Amino acid sequence: MSKKRKIYVVAASAIIAAPILLASPASAAANANGILSKIERQLSVNQILKDIERLSMDESGQNKDNARVTGFEGEHEAAKYIQSEFNKLGMNGELSTIEGIDGFIDDGATLTVGGEKIEVKTMTFSQATNGPLEGELVYAGVGTEEECKKANVDGKIVLIQRGEIPFAQKAKNAYANGAKGVIIYNNTSGMLGGTLGSLEDSKGPTVGMSLEDGTKLVERIQDVETLNISMEVKTLVKPDSYSYNVIGEIPAHKNTKNPQTIVLGAHFDSVSCPGANDNASGTATILEVARLLSKPEVKNKLQYNVRFVAFGAEEIGLIGSDQYVAQLVESGESKNIVGMINLDMVGVGDQVVTYNLNDKADHKITDIAEDNIKELGYKYGGHFNSGSSDHAPFEAAGIPAVFIQFDKDPYYHTDEDTIDKIDPQNIKETATLVLNMLMDMNDTKQEKQKHKPLKGKIEFENQQMPRK
Repeated sequence: MSKKRKIYVVAASAIIAAPILLASPASAAANANGILSKIERQLSVNQILKDIERLSMDESGQNKDNARVTGFEGEHEAAKYIQSEFNKLGMNGELSTIEGIDGFIDDGATLTVGGEKIEVKTMTFSQATNGPLEGELVYAGVGTEEECKKANVDGKIVLIQRGEIPFAQKAKNAYANGAKGVIIYNNTSGMLGGTLGSLEDSKGPTVGMSLEDGTKLVERIQDVETLNISMEVKTLVKPDSYSYNVIGEIPAHKNTKNPQTIVLGAHFDSVSCPGANDNASGTATILEVARLLSKPEVKNKLQYNVRFVAFGAEEIGLIGSDQYVAQLVESGESKNIVGMINLDMVGVGDQVVTYNLNDKADHKITDIAEDNIKELGYKYGGHFNSGSSDHAPFEAAGIPAVFIQFDKDPYYHTDEDTIDKIDPQNIKETATLVLNMLMDMNDTKQEKQKHKPLKGKIEFENQQMPRK
């Protein structure tokens, strides 16, 4: 699940044709012919766990610190593994290159106030410090240009609260007024991590902090004449690198004259941690669904192409899915996409939740998800709006989509995001849910209707988990 980067898309004026998705489940029909119950029995949770292990651990069984960081070798190697798994299933796995990626690894950050260490997390694309950075800490509200000027931040380290304007703009305002370091603290409970957007947008060392610690520091600043701190940021940068989208497809066997396509997607890149839940869990689940749908007794009854896409470069701003959807629109293929199911962080948490980009997005496929969640008897945490995963570019283009996730993950974007935290029941339920949705869509008659892309300037707000 990615952190903050804003991608602005001016929605096309052309009308995109897409089918109506009927919300009523057809599970009874699917079970009547025995296909769904048969493939559910063949579902292998152990295989999903093996794939999560393969993506998040090394050959000696140790958790990888930087398993699949965008633009680095671990991500590239993972893409080739996914491609090889698609190829084993006869899906002609394709590596679609995403150029111009700036790789970034957080090598750790520290903050000390009066001898007390306070936990902070490096913002993606932050510049490093040259050793410990010493200075006076000042508070500048939410970091507007006016607040930074009023706080007299020149030559100082600036404490700013999250909210109202992007992280990158906050840092830019502070550095434009002479700051030498920036700390942004959360406006909701918990640690704040995020991205400054790109190396080009980075103006200096910038870290995130929890609401609790940030509030205490604001109080300390107000209580003393001068509060001095020490801050150090270590990073590893790989500019002008690349990433991949990995694509495989099981073609329709019936209705093959002009079959439509269902997309099942999950991002496979990670931040600088093992990334077992975020998002080896979603990637491994779509691999297992691909194995099940590729069985002759299933694929011979498919009325749709089922396309599996493992997206790269999600963590730095939905770059992979944004590029992929742009290609669909440019080629006209978007008109033939029934809908998109996005799996992101499905291994940790005690309830399943669904998201759409916003209230204006087409929710037909979300209705199918919700009906199946309730029919299967899963604990449902509700529906929310978020642009923080790979469903967002599809919905912006007018393609019905749903983002499915388990909630909540206390290990999100930390070194504790390891395979031992994965709940096998969660991934079993996710795979079962997706299979039910796909069979419902396969068994339900679809009627075509014209859909329009969302109008105006659309922001994919890629920051911390929307409900954390």
